[in-house]
Amino acid sequence: MEASDNPGIGQKGRFYLTKHIWLPQEPIENFNLKMSDMILRRMPKLPLGGEDALRAFPVLAELKKSHDKIKADLNYLLSHHEEIPALHEVHPRDLFVPGRAWRTFLLKIWGHEITENTAAVPDTYEAICKIPGVHTALFSILQGGAEITPHRGSAAGVIRFHYPLIVPEHPEECWIEIGGHHFFWKEGEPLVFDDTREHWVKNQTRETRVVLIIDFDANMPFPVNLFTTLRYNLIRHSTEVKAVRERAAIGVPPRAPSAKRSVSQGVISMASHTTSAPAETTRQR
Repeated sequence: MEASDNPGIGQKGRFYLTKHIWLPQEPIENFNLKMSDMILRRMPKLPLGGEDALRAFPVLAELKKSHDKIKADLNYLLSHHEEIPALHEVHPRDLFVPGRAWRTFLLKIWGHEITENTAAVPDTYEAICKIPGVHTALFSILQGGAEITPHRGSAAGVIRFHYPLIVPEHPEECWIEIGGHHFFWKEGEPLVFDDTREHWVKNQTRETRVVLIIDFDANMPFPVNLFTTLRYNLIRHSTEVKAVRERAAIGVPPRAPSAKRSVSQGVISMASHTTSAPAETTRQR
């Protein structure tokens, strides 16, 4: 039996280590959050936005360098918008928004590349691979009028990075509240925060907001890193994550990386140049 054949995997109440061995979800999450409160003392001062975020984590500038390429990937992806699943369709336990108002396109989950999806956004994934310690990466697509209810993630010792790509015309009307700190997204301006702090999101416009979300290792000191490494590997190899990978792989048609597209466009340009006379003749007719 495949992981996805078990409808219980991913549902609230149980966390499946294997197809048949599971642990109760609530005690695990509570323990993780208690650890988070301890780990917070060793975490960088968060949340941070804009240039403050880049000064604290300069490696994240790799995404700004590739902004136009990532935006081109996203525009291609959005041409297949209806195929992109809602978060709870990928991970049933995470129902923070009813219906399909919050869609997610996973590229990486707990260290596993979802190759069926990364093929659709190759330049984006190339930029992500330049950032060390990435656990998870995805496009988060929130439609106008949607609200993500207040919640806490349970992955203590992990930093969440938001890279905004599409924001409403009036960005202050689409915001995120993180532990009492209020932010709104601006295209190309990063935001980093600790996902275990309570946060909620509200899009008060009629426009869609899209951010690239990346979770990466916070490089915890000894002995905290023993806990975070053990947790990472248990989750990474669990049946739970296998089920998420299977549900998330939707197989949007591959898109050629920008380097290959440039070569192709160059060939077309040369062909147009060598046949310019006949083309002119055709227009005269």
